[in-house]
Amino acid sequence: MRIGTRNNAASQNQRHRMIENYEQLPPRLYAGEIDECFRFLDEREHADGHSAQYWHWRAVAHLRAGEFLRTVDICCRITRDANDFGFQVHALCDACAHLGLKEVALAVIEYFALKGAFAPVGAFLWRVYGWHYLGEDQRVLEMCPDGMEEHPTYVLGHHQGRSAMRLHGIARGVEQLHRYWSSHEARRVLFPHVDVEHYWCGARQLPACLEIRSIASGYGDMVNWVRYAAALQALGVRIVIGDGSDLFYRLAMPSAEQQRHAQALREAGFSVTADGALWTDPFALFTSLFPVLGHASAQRYIEPADPQNVDTLVEDIRQRAGARRCIGIFWSSCESANNFANRSLRLPDLAPLFDDTDDIHWVVMQRGFERLRWLDDPRAHDVQRFTTLAPDMTLAQSVSLIDRLDGFIGNDGGLSHVAGALGKPGFMFLNQVAEWRYEREPDRTAWYPAMRLVRAPRLGDWDDVVRTLRQRLIDDRIRA
Repeated sequence: MRIGTRNNAASQNQRHRMIENYEQLPPRLYAGEIDECFRFLDEREHADGHSAQYWHWRAVAHLRAGEFLRTVDICCRITRDANDFGFQVHALCDACAHLGLKEVALAVIEYFALKGAFAPVGAFLWRVYGWHYLGEDQRVLEMCPDGMEEHPTYVLGHHQGRSAMRLHGIARGVEQLHRYWSSHEARRVLFPHVDVEHYWCGARQLPACLEIRSIASGYGDMVNWVRYAAALQALGVRIVIGDGSDLFYRLAMPSAEQQRHAQALREAGFSVTADGALWTDPFALFTSLFPVLGHASAQRYIEPADPQNVDTLVEDIRQRAGARRCIGIFWSSCESANNFANRSLRLPDLAPLFDDTDDIHWVVMQRGFERLRWLDDPRAHDVQRFTTLAPDMTLAQSVSLIDRLDGFIGNDGGLSHVAGALGKPGFMFLNQVAEWRYEREPDRTAWYPAMRLVRAPRLGDWDDVVRTLRQRLIDDRIRA
């Protein structure tokens, strides 16, 4: 049994939505309905408590609840006791990266690799995934896939590209990432269900129409690299956004910059056919066009599709804020299906930021479990200093709202990419081991010239991140 549950109205309402099977767990975890998930797991413990799969679900539930030490404890137990299970590597490394327990995770990875109960490919993949998650990039680059089949070879190949970009800069690894992640052959091996025949991944002869779909990529990837779609659009390609995100924003790269990009593509041999339609994805846009266009950066390359859809909300926020700066904040990707802990804060971490910035009206855009935790916090009821957005706030409204705020602070997630693409001043905070797209620059990213980075000096040092954010906000107030 788990001790300590939330006691708010949202939790009470969730009891009427019973979880009946394991397939229902993921969406409920992402929605933040942690108590109901633990209730289901408690009921299943007698029947399923002997299985590693069951304990893995408990580890994931603790992870989503921000109980990272408990997650690590259960993952270590599974690794010790189970001889036919290995999926816990993701939760283990995610939690250890958040906590700064790199050596613990590395020790468990080696224990698993030397245990001898798994096929060699299991130990190989644990090292690939785990070492990359934890920033052991040189060790990843030195790995050799000798004797491995196609799939693990391609898994290593694209992780080596990512590690090379993080260690030496994007130009050093983008070609390898393209070969082992974005190429036709990579898609055939890694994603055998996709339509490779009609997939564009860098061919100089462009179709008249190109649809961008998300394949193993998130909303942030789409927003980050839709800048390349703007360049293709200027070249004459009709762009279709497959996930409908063009209903949330419009491409708005300055015309002169678009034309420079189009000319660079022509000089590199790109041309557009009179007809034909293909599909691509954000990663293919990036790996295909970065060698020609680089970051293709602009201060602002999207704009809200419907700027007026938040007029009433903005008026209310400004009225209650008075003369305070209005800054949006999103601190945890706990509602995401991906690993999130290594790039997220928890609400208790934010106390110095909230308590020492009386001149700021905070617009809380958080979702998932951390939103429910926030609603239990007394500060959430201080309407002069905080606005908590409704849970049904749409992405279109979020884009419009961020565009109307004075700034934005967030983790490496979709809303931070929106703020950067809008040219909104603000901060993105990163762990010491962050994603490769931010390379090694401590304070800036070429992707978003108006945004500043705040990077933990040591793995999991979130206290330093919050102190730095607080000081930067104070400095901005003084300069203003």
